Amino acid sequence: MLKIGDYNTLKVARLVRGGCFLESGDPLQAEIYLPKGETPPGVRPGRSIEVFVYNESKEKLGATTRVPLAKVGDFASLTVKEVTSFGAFLEWGISKDLFVPRKYWEKPLHKGERAVVYLRPDYEGRGIIGTCLIEEHLVVDAGDLQLNQEVELILFDVSRLGYSVIIDGRYEGLLYHSDIFETVQVGDEKTGYIRKIREDGQIDVALHPQGFIQASDAATETILKALRRAGGFLPLHDKSRPQEIYASLKISKKLFKKTIGVMYREGAIEILEDGIRMVSKHGA
Repeated sequence: MLKIGDYNTLKVARLVRGGCFLESGDPLQAEIYLPKGETPPGVRPGRSIEVFVYNESKEKLGATTRVPLAKVGDFASLTVKEVTSFGAFLEWGISKDLFVPRKYWEKPLHKGERAVVYLRPDYEGRGIIGTCLIEEHLVVDAGDLQLNQEVELILFDVSRLGYSVIIDGRYEGLLYHSDIFETVQVGDEKTGYIRKIREDGQIDVALHPQGFIQASDAATETILKALRRAGGFLPLHDKSRPQEIYASLKISKKLFKKTIGVMYREGAIEILEDGIRMVSKHGA
């Protein structure tokens, strides 16, 4: 069965000067055109090609060997290309833009900004549309997630408490403002960690590993990389302002102080009055 808004492996039915036609197996459109610029060289009738199938128009399907930014069933952060009275068109990574009808907007969309959408079939099942009504497509349940598990996040809304996030393209979570130590905005895609799983299934996330051992391991690597880039010395110490430490390393002052203490005891660095210096055996 042909999957519209997804990848399909289709046979070449015939070649034409401008490309080729593929056997769709769809009763409403037996063949789908693949443009010349996307037809693999040397292709012959009977050979199978993997293509992404989409709706060029309400009546016509198209195929492409280009990779779209998302397929049906995916959440994605896409740039708004055009806004009209009846909806918005988002950059999709292929020749066609993704349409988001106005009735599926959570708030006004503006050209040039990023919008977080869920891709779904239209009501007739012949096309693909986007919707910004994200929560109705998310699972409010921790599933098999584990504390401190590394996950992929998309920030899709902001409130007084923090940012609502999509976790691994499936679950809904919350990233508290108090756990953010960098500039973020709706539409950002981040690697995060499961911070807490509540009894009601609500999930809290953070942008850094939880627990000192895990966090310190990541911070140690961050500090060592920064030292190597700087030639072995960083003008950061326990009297440095938190903003200076964060600007340089993207970690809190509290974590910095704990980590350099461990690194000093392990012989990885020297702690000086005006900064920290890498011990030569660690690559300075």
